[in-house]
Amino acid sequence: MTQTLHATRLAELEQIINHRQDWLFRFAYMRVGNREDAEDIVQDTLMRLFNSDRDLSHVESAEQYLIRSLSNACQNHLRKHPPRTVGIESAYTLADNSNPDHELHDEYQRIARLLSQLPEPQAETLRLHLIDELTLPQIAQLHDLPLATVKSRYRYGIERLKQIISNDKSWTQ
Repeated sequence: MTQTLHATRLAELEQIINHRQDWLFRFAYMRVGNREDAEDIVQDTLMRLFNSDRDLSHVESAEQYLIRSLSNACQNHLRKHPPRTVGIESAYTLADNSNPDHELHDEYQRIARLLSQLPEPQAETLRLHLIDELTLPQIAQLHDLPLATVKSRYRYGIERLKQIISNDKSWTQ
């Protein structure tokens, strides 16, 4: 890799990190549910992108490329380390209210519980739009899908969530 390409890639990544560091962490956390794993995934993804021998000059948006790489890394992590399911009694003993991530983890659990009741393509579309604040055209570009497909996944996902919430009163408490 030439020194100029290396410096350009470093400057581009620095700019993304400076503006989106918290967002990148939250993106990973809302998929894997663990602070250490999310931090490792973000760091590994950034390092892989930085050290890549591939010429990324053809990439339209380094940020979109990074998001897609991060999404793929989260999926790979979950394939290798599927989330553990614990009983409600065990969950109370595992919960530590003094943990600084407690609120974030509670939010993750509530959202994950809701989204687990949707087909994964709908759940991921909702995550990307509602949690990660990507536009529907950005989601379509990220997943190489027609915009109409993304819109229908979003619409059907929202309709299904409304049904789930209206049928289960525990969500409104």
